[in-house]
Amino acid sequence: MVKLFLIFLMSWSSLGFGRDYPKSDHYNGEKFFNPGLNDEKTLWDVIKWKWNSHAVPWPESVPNKEYLLPLLGEGKKAIVTFINHASFLIQLPGLNILTDPIYSDRMSPFSFLGPKRIRSPGIPFESLPPIDVVLVSHNHYDHLDMETLKQLDGKFHPLFLVPLGDEKLLMVEGIQNVKEMDWWEEIKVKSARFIFTPSQHWSARTLWDKYKSLWGSFMVDAPPAKIYFAGDTGHGPHFLNIKTRLGAPDIALLPIGAYLPRSFMKDHHMDPEEAVKAHQDLGATRSIGMHFGTFHQTDEGIDDPYKALQEAKHKAKINPLEFDVLEQGDSYAF
Repeated sequence: MVKLFLIFLMSWSSLGFGRDYPKSDHYNGEKFFNPGLNDEKTLWDVIKWKWNSHAVPWPESVPNKEYLLPLLGEGKKAIVTFINHASFLIQLPGLNILTDPIYSDRMSPFSFLGPKRIRSPGIPFESLPPIDVVLVSHNHYDHLDMETLKQLDGKFHPLFLVPLGDEKLLMVEGIQNVKEMDWWEEIKVKSARFIFTPSQHWSARTLWDKYKSLWGSFMVDAPPAKIYFAGDTGHGPHFLNIKTRLGAPDIALLPIGAYLPRSFMKDHHMDPEEAVKAHQDLGATRSIGMHFGTFHQTDEGIDDPYKALQEAKHKAKINPLEFDVLEQGDSYAF
């Protein structure tokens, strides 16, 4: 009951009692939007999708392979470890970062309702190294998992970087070390620059707060490594814009799942072929797929994103090693 009351208060705040932001090419004074795109879905759109859905069944559970977490040693500029969904541990010299961490069993405000994980996190929570910075791309429950954020705050008290409009969500829960960011805003932590960059998505945690907070991606510029985390996004011109303004990343973490049906998902979720285009737009040296294989959100099968990625790479005639996936718990050292 207390949680429902807090959710109501946060929704009420977003309807007009939150912080005021200056108007921009992605904020009209009342809500955020994707520039040049008429993409807002209605409840009727959701009903039509679900009514006509031909979702491929998923297994109830899938075991993880066991991997040892490598430590950053001499000769390594960065280590990226896939935890699950859009959650990665990024180890840089003197700096540990988590992206969109979710350790809850369900992507939901409730413990008894909503899509349930079919794989355990690749790094157990108790095995995480000290975390300095947590990146949150937007406020959907599979990316902003409040229970996980509170656990991280209690154990490590990291800096939480969140989009405009989401600071109050964390503050209500007692998390104080929060910085909310607009597109192209940056903050420096130790020797690393964190630039909040555009994405093509949307936001909501209730029926009353759609588009009331921003969404985005992050470029982590920590010489000699540059790592891009896309969050959740459809394919759009922002990838080329990011490369033009910030240069090509050494590693790009790109979503490849939750893309069917295309009639409903295309604006906000890339399919693997579009993810390969994003990889090329960014000019990334290496891309790693994410946002698949943990929660059954949409109509494709559990292994379809991986299979489609292999086909898309072959079609685009790129080196297969340029863009691949990691098992939960596996790492890539740059």
